[in-house]
Amino acid sequence: MKQIFIFRKTYAAVILIGYLMAFSSAMAQQMPRRNALRETNNEFFKTEEARRIGNQVLAFQRCTGGWPKNIDMTQKMSNEELAQVLKEKSRRNDSTIDNGATTMQMIYLARLYRQTNDVRYRDAFRLAVEYLLDGQYENGGWPQFWPEMRGYQVHITFNDDAIVNTLEILHDIMTAEFPYDGDLTDKAMRQRLSKAFDKGIECILATQIVTDGQLTVWCQQHDRETLKPASARAYELPSYCSAESAAIVRLLMTLPKPDARIKRAVHGAMKWFDTYKLTGLRCERSAGEHGVRDTRLVEDPQGGPIWARYYDLKYCEPYVCDRDGLPRRRLEEIGVERRNGYSWYNSRPAELFEQYDIWAAKYDPKHKVNVSLNSQGANERGIIEMYRRPVMDRTAFDVVVKPGQSIQDAIEKAPETPTNPFKILILKGNYNQKVIIDRPNIVLVGESRDSTVIVLAETAKTRTITQYHGKPVGNGVIVLQEGADDCVISGLTVYNNYGTTVENTTTHQMSIFGRATRTIVINCNVWADGNDALSLWAPAGNGMYYHADLYLRCPGVDFLCPRGWCYATRCRFYGDGRALIWHDGRGDKSKKLVITNSSFDAQSPTILGRWHHDSQFFIINCQMSEQILDCNIGYAYSDKVLDPCPWGQRVYYYGCRRQGGHSGWLDNNLQQAESAPAFYGITAQWTFGGKWDPERRIRDLWNVLAY
Repeated sequence: MKQIFIFRKTYAAVILIGYLMAFSSAMAQQMPRRNALRETNNEFFKTEEARRIGNQVLAFQRCTGGWPKNIDMTQKMSNEELAQVLKEKSRRNDSTIDNGATTMQMIYLARLYRQTNDVRYRDAFRLAVEYLLDGQYENGGWPQFWPEMRGYQVHITFNDDAIVNTLEILHDIMTAEFPYDGDLTDKAMRQRLSKAFDKGIECILATQIVTDGQLTVWCQQHDRETLKPASARAYELPSYCSAESAAIVRLLMTLPKPDARIKRAVHGAMKWFDTYKLTGLRCERSAGEHGVRDTRLVEDPQGGPIWARYYDLKYCEPYVCDRDGLPRRRLEEIGVERRNGYSWYNSRPAELFEQYDIWAAKYDPKHKVNVSLNSQGANERGIIEMYRRPVMDRTAFDVVVKPGQSIQDAIEKAPETPTNPFKILILKGNYNQKVIIDRPNIVLVGESRDSTVIVLAETAKTRTITQYHGKPVGNGVIVLQEGADDCVISGLTVYNNYGTTVENTTTHQMSIFGRATRTIVINCNVWADGNDALSLWAPAGNGMYYHADLYLRCPGVDFLCPRGWCYATRCRFYGDGRALIWHDGRGDKSKKLVITNSSFDAQSPTILGRWHHDSQFFIINCQMSEQILDCNIGYAYSDKVLDPCPWGQRVYYYGCRRQGGHSGWLDNNLQQAESAPAFYGITAQWTFGGKWDPERRIRDLWNVLAY
């Protein structure tokens, strides 16, 4: 028994190191390279340094008995810093068992007390024990945070081994293993811990996912009421989760007298691990384009076995996910921030195979499952479709447009004020048409992004349609009239080719022009031969716009030029000599243009962007070629002032790179922005101040938008 727990602790330490390496750069900056709170040398705990750290740990302990996470509690503090920490002791909303918090501090205090006999450390430890006991649900699970919780924090949380870590320390305390022997606890407390431990095991058994009558593995979170798999952060969806499940199985195999339910749970999980391992693949981290670290899944005959972090609940196939909450099958399909900042593939279950053989032979040889690290994985055996493409539901469309038919006629079939999305599918082909959307809730979807092409040669002076239903119509291939709110455009190539087919000019040639709000343009090629290719200008600049997975190509200026609030992600910009982006944020200091996980390139040296009204730019985790000039986004003119712009230059960057380097303007400077947002907090919902959730709308329409 003791040998098994030694194995457990060694294994956990190895895994912890792996997780720490996978943390985002922001988290890594907050945690020291070597965390003294994980020290195990008894001689260290006799030193003044150990006591200094212990005293700081006491300062960080909340009135709840727990501790917050991701804070370096070992770094020396000034008197002012200590005073600020002590002011936080009454907080009830940040105590957690996530990322090793609370259990890590408890272990340190126990070791320190054993060497010092300072009752302050013992009393703080006992308070922490009460915190763990108080937080347990009646069903045996624990939330991520308590006593005050919000959102997904209420779920039963296996993520990052939160519950496993909790159960392990409960076990060690109740069995009075060093350093939990002596008077650190008493018999009554250990009896309470024993009951809590048993309830925790019951929760594990109750939450194991059953599929087609077969026990499988666990999700990272489970609903505290239904016990079903639950979502957490946007990219953490209900799933079969390999890494956390491996830790759970490892814990179950340490139990000295496993009953029939525990045996079935272990056998079922090991069968799942064996069935759904991946072989012939390797997760590779390397320096990608522009010297940026990149993570890829590559073929390697000698690779594996590995497991995806997530397998979807429908097909039991691997997926990855960006902050938009849409599952993808390839790492290349999500932004660099999540691609490189999360552990999408792991080998944790591989550590269990040898241990399982020993365990099964001892406790249940009759029902032992044949498992092997040397057999082919699910991908090579054809059990799963590794890179399954999403397929749109064609039966869900209200109208289908074929080549030779009018897209405008299809829009006319929609109610003037549809209460439900009116969905129009445009089949592959070339459509030489101007499209005017004059009513809300229109969803315009092309069958194939590169093969469904709407093309028109037009400028403001050459418009053939200047009015529609008695209202003026702007310049553009697709025009959204005022009031055409909540529209979605996806799966199209939209091209204004006036500059190459009629006249060699880059005058305004909009591809998509809009006077509506809550406009979504995704999965499109937006091309123009002139200025302002994608121009969404709601009246008074009070529009909200969302873009993802666009290829914007334009030799003109300002080819992404929103007025109001705009969020764009995973977009590719390609220009030729003139500013690529522009923003008008007049009237409200919260208006902003946010671009994340995107790339900028040009045919000739080109400035990144400009403004000539009050504006605000956030450029996050973006890459720039050497054709993007080494200069910041700035005022448009040097010889005149069209607008004094009283709010000044508001241009903020994080995690951006330029091929060939830069002179300092691309340095991280989010701390200079109002409220100093963290890079991972710069999301679509943040951009729109919580007033609009376009990514939820996309998820709701995914059956027709799927790409």
